[in-house]
Amino acid sequence: MSTPVSVSATTNVTAEALLQDARARRATFPDDRFHGFTAALTLDDDAHTYSGYLTLKNIRQMQIELPGVSDETLQWLQGVLAMNIAHRLERTGGMPVPTDHPVRIATGEENALGVKLVFDGDPLESSYRIRDGVITEVCRRMHGARFTITTLEVVTTDDGRNLPKHYVVIYFDPETERLASVAQYTEIYERVGEMYLPSYIRVIETNHAKTTVRALTLRDLTLLSD
Repeated sequence: MSTPVSVSATTNVTAEALLQDARARRATFPDDRFHGFTAALTLDDDAHTYSGYLTLKNIRQMQIELPGVSDETLQWLQGVLAMNIAHRLERTGGMPVPTDHPVRIATGEENALGVKLVFDGDPLESSYRIRDGVITEVCRRMHGARFTITTLEVVTTDDGRNLPKHYVVIYFDPETERLASVAQYTEIYERVGEMYLPSYIRVIETNHAKTTVRALTLRDLTLLSD
């Protein structure tokens, strides 16, 4: 792919150009060719290990056969898989983001994570940071919480696009603004045909009470044809 759009490379770059460039660099699922996938699934939930099978057609249609796992853990697992896929659907530019609000560069607020973009009038109060063609930070209010997603490392696919490898999600109490919990993600992908499917997702979640470590391993990944 071409050189990432950079604020330092030109003085008249627009927020729209930065955002469009960063979205284009994400590895996404083509809408007309992604119909889901199947996989053998292993879940390591702290000291417990469960093995089973996954059939995922879309973020709302997935069947998980994982004998012995609790309903709470199963719901958590469905949420993690749905979030992973939703952030890479092509029709949303690789991320479920506001598209009908004007975006601008917040002058004087650049830091080591890059330039800050703000969506004016967005009820979710969304803002991004972009550096070297990568969306390094997303801030938003949603589902009764305020959170910040910080991308620590990406990997590059064969066609030069980006996939997140390490990122952190920090949740704040919307009323007190105090830190509520932190979730650290590690993701590994496997190329299947023209697409990159998740083969490993580890989540380390910490709140005021405890730390929980869960890891999903997906094997025998097979794309569904329809």
